[in-house]
Amino acid sequence: MKKCLILCLVLLICSPARAWWDAGHMVVAMIAYRHLSEPARAKADQLTKVLQRDYPYLNHFSTLGPWPDDLKAEGVTLYSPMHYTNLPYNPRGVALPPQPKVNIVWAIDEALKVLRSPKARDIEKARQLGFLVHFTGDLHQPLHTTSYYTNDRPSGNRGGNDFPISTFGKWRNLHSLWDDGCGYLSAYNDINPYGDPKESLLAEEVQRLEQLARQIEQQHPKESLQECWILDRDFWVLEGHKLAIRYGYEGVQKKGENGWDQRIKPNDAPSEYYLEQGQKVVQRRLALAGYRLAELLNEAFGEE
Repeated sequence: MKKCLILCLVLLICSPARAWWDAGHMVVAMIAYRHLSEPARAKADQLTKVLQRDYPYLNHFSTLGPWPDDLKAEGVTLYSPMHYTNLPYNPRGVALPPQPKVNIVWAIDEALKVLRSPKARDIEKARQLGFLVHFTGDLHQPLHTTSYYTNDRPSGNRGGNDFPISTFGKWRNLHSLWDDGCGYLSAYNDINPYGDPKESLLAEEVQRLEQLARQIEQQHPKESLQECWILDRDFWVLEGHKLAIRYGYEGVQKKGENGWDQRIKPNDAPSEYYLEQGQKVVQRRLALAGYRLAELLNEAFGEE
């Protein structure tokens, strides 16, 4: 039996920091899958089946999206620093700690090297395909690019994990709010191949994900997003950094009549206006992540 929505949310809220919950990662993968060339899709399907030998519940390309988060849940923490990069948002001029060299940009580049390598075995390519799908999704969640440094948090707020909000248990901090697409993805959190027990996606669940992918594509057609052709990962980080500040940490709660906007603060409950603005950002980021992932994969092995 699939877990009910409420139980899924409770487990996700209690889980380690992650970017997008399962639904967000799977719809990014689904958008990408729909835009793969025929050779790239055939290779992606082949490598998914290779990984499925060890992880039987990976029965569709879209299930690769959340897989690295499940590794963390199983205690495999080696890859944890690769899920994010923390550009500083530092309006108060706090002395900054050194930034690690191993981060999400490094991880994406390394995954692509393996996928392009004629020497790498299929099992290594399959694992790196899973990481590439996941990390591309991660990098398009704005709060996975930026940490807010203050006198109270001189080491940063861990991408919003230490920015508490008041929502009666649904989202415990700003990071989890954005993982859930500011509520845009909440209705899909019951699609969870990594529950207890772990189960393959049902046909109707794959169909629901594809319907969501089509909906996002209709709202943001590929031809309308000129930046989807920009595959520079450092550019993606800067995109997310700007969005994290404007709509995340400094997101408007209420438009002031006197021209002074009320912005979100720790322990606030996000307003309907804040959520509406965030959801617009989320939909666009999900579309860009899917289109860009498809471009990376088409380039990596589309001609094989």
